[in-house]
Amino acid sequence: MISTITILGKALDPIKNFEQFRHVEIESREPFEEKSFYSKIPVMYWDRSKGNNPLLNIPTGCLMVIFGRLERHPQLGLYVLAEQIRHFPSNLEK
Repeated sequence: MISTITILGKALDPIKNFEQFRHVEIESREPFEEKSFYSKIPVMYWDRSKGNNPLLNIPTGCLMVIFGRLERHPQLGLYVLAEQIRHFPSNLEK
């Protein structure tokens, strides 16, 4: 089974009752369609820390590139275990 994943998305708020996780919003489109739909994917940083966690320190609304792998959580189901994270401020000038 292939489990390596790369996603580009927008950082959303941490997930209530799961302090180590946060949602990342991704945009999807059907081929030849202009209409977008959005999905929320749960993500957790690889060291599973709550303290100085780079994933949780990224401001809400910033774009993120995440390299990681798929894992399974008993209550959340599939989530991305982030191994590398890059983020871009939401106030970038054009």
